[in-house]
Amino acid sequence: METRLMKKQMTAAYQYSYVRLVLNFYTLLETVAEEAPRTRQMTDYLKRLNSLIGEYISGKEVNKDLLLLRKDMTHEVEVLTSYADCFQIFEYILNRMERKFISSGKTNDGDEAFLKRLMGFITDTCDSAVMNGRIKQIIGQLPVRLTKQKFYSLLMEGLSVYLGSPRENLRDMMYTLRTESMVSLPEGMEAGHKDIYEILQQFKRMDYRDMTFESFEEASAKLSYASQVLTDESGFYVMLQDVINDLCVLMFAKQDAVIDVREEEFYRSVISSIQVKLDQEDFTVGEDEFLDQLTQLEGRQEAYYERYLKVEVLNEESANDGDYIRSMNVDRLLSGSSFAELIIEEGRESLSGEESAIVDKSYLDQQAEAYIQELEELFADAPKPVVRAVMAKVLSDLPVYFNSIDEIQGYVRGSLSSCLDRAEKETCMELLEELMDYENKLV
Repeated sequence: METRLMKKQMTAAYQYSYVRLVLNFYTLLETVAEEAPRTRQMTDYLKRLNSLIGEYISGKEVNKDLLLLRKDMTHEVEVLTSYADCFQIFEYILNRMERKFISSGKTNDGDEAFLKRLMGFITDTCDSAVMNGRIKQIIGQLPVRLTKQKFYSLLMEGLSVYLGSPRENLRDMMYTLRTESMVSLPEGMEAGHKDIYEILQQFKRMDYRDMTFESFEEASAKLSYASQVLTDESGFYVMLQDVINDLCVLMFAKQDAVIDVREEEFYRSVISSIQVKLDQEDFTVGEDEFLDQLTQLEGRQEAYYERYLKVEVLNEESANDGDYIRSMNVDRLLSGSSFAELIIEEGRESLSGEESAIVDKSYLDQQAEAYIQELEELFADAPKPVVRAVMAKVLSDLPVYFNSIDEIQGYVRGSLSSCLDRAEKETCMELLEELMDYENKLV
């Protein structure tokens, strides 16, 4: 990469991330001051980050430990995401039981009138991506009354879209299907999450067939509690990760960045003040304590980011060049995706023959059959409502596998007519009505 261009890019990234670090670090202090981390694990991660920031400000080398912390944080959020995916399965079940105990007081116009509105909603757009998105959302809410053979047939139809595409695309889809169907869960889910882990095990063992109103209310309360815990913890970890990412950009960009000494000293002084308060667990933040310093940052973040966007990033022809790796890592860290995967420091590995190969029927069958076997093992001990919820989730994740509007209409009509559980059918129709109302309000 041209030296001048590299310095320009890294300088803008360095200045932008320094400002972001100050603002994000201050926000973290304010958050902790309002409410302490709820678990020992969250506290430990906060202390690790704060210690690394202190070492960085004092001039010590933190690269290895910082990247390790980022990796640990990514794993932690993967665990929380897996919990969220699991609880979505059980939320699906409880939603469809609600009308057994609580009447909505509403009446519907019958299946055919509802089907007509639903098909109008699907086709009321010229954008194929929007249409496909609506179809997938509808499939995810419809009652599921499929034999396993029919379900596996639809699974194969959806996966057949990947024939002729790179194998990496199919592997990404199989990863999504495995995680969202509870087939594949990350290691260490119990560590640091004993309360929601126990709730998850209770949902897996629950007797949904003979559930009473009292047990339904208890299960709903537990689901709400678990959802709130996951939301709170995920938000906290994303906040930590954003600070980590800011520090990573400084780490990657430092050797090429050109910055005024007084400007950098100003940033360091504010960061150091926050770091000391966190280190001493002094969470008393006066109303005007950092007001003057933060006021001086107004407009800088936007100006530096615009400057960064004007610099063109390297082409992949330089994939094995160290400057390319740092440049691309900085670009990924500033992409807006808090958990974007970074390129390894030793160099960018080129795609192997297997990874760059195309999906053929043999490979597709191999991947699908392995997943179907995993589903069979899951279904063997799962209550029927869990099996149906997993099927609905899988079908809504797949690429749209219908060849015509008539096929879609036939599938929806079949789903509604085959559901003899009045409460479940009523709930499904209510949820779809809410979906249509919400989407129409966005137009």
